[in-house]
Amino acid sequence: MSIFDIVPVPSLDKAKHILCIQPHPDDMDISCGGTLAALADHGAHITYLTVTDGSAGTPVRMQEAELAAIRRQEQIAAGAHIGVRDYRWLDYSDAQWLPEAALQADLIRAIRKTRPDTVFTIDPWLPYESHPAHRTVGLCAAAAVLFAGMPNISPDQLEDGLSPHNVQQIAFAFTAAPNTQFDVSATWARKLSAIRAHQSQFPDNVWPVYEHVLTAKGREFGAQSGCAFAEALKVLAPFHLHCNIDILG
Repeated sequence: MSIFDIVPVPSLDKAKHILCIQPHPDDMDISCGGTLAALADHGAHITYLTVTDGSAGTPVRMQEAELAAIRRQEQIAAGAHIGVRDYRWLDYSDAQWLPEAALQADLIRAIRKTRPDTVFTIDPWLPYESHPAHRTVGLCAAAAVLFAGMPNISPDQLEDGLSPHNVQQIAFAFTAAPNTQFDVSATWARKLSAIRAHQSQFPDNVWPVYEHVLTAKGREFGAQSGCAFAEALKVLAPFHLHCNIDILG
């Protein structure tokens, strides 16, 4: 008997109001842009919340404020391919240690404001993930999903007029332990177009390598689920996020 026999893995097909919590501009587009585009096509309202300003991610030295501005515009251009309707920016400094308590409170506030049924984020338990922002953002997003419905957590937000909100499901991208493969055959080209909008990260001289890797993985996941292209995610209910010894099942 597994916990998933009692509380099954939720279905992403039911997602109608999605909050995507990403460490940097481009993370959602790369990791699950095809899934998000498909859900947008089926009427889902998608909001991107970007935690850092992206001011460190460049192979060429430039002023941090200049790069942050470029990356914000690139993300808006990319989101047009996906079908993103709203954007939120926390503007934490990139490549610095993120304050977990403050970030968790910010994400709880964002959930209580946007009131999503589904949260997408990065899997912080990916083995060998060396980027601290990916680990911290994923952990804080998962905690925020768990805590946003509890009125005794961040009660000052209730005094500001917000109310507790229970998220129905959380989808972890960049995961090594997927339980869901989503058919993105119809939106694969849009995913690649969205990634290409991030020119500061994927200039012409490096794009062919990334395109080859992404396409190979998309086809691999697609072959496993009987379609041309698929993306793999770990989808959980909030009930699964605490004391779950069956999590890898």
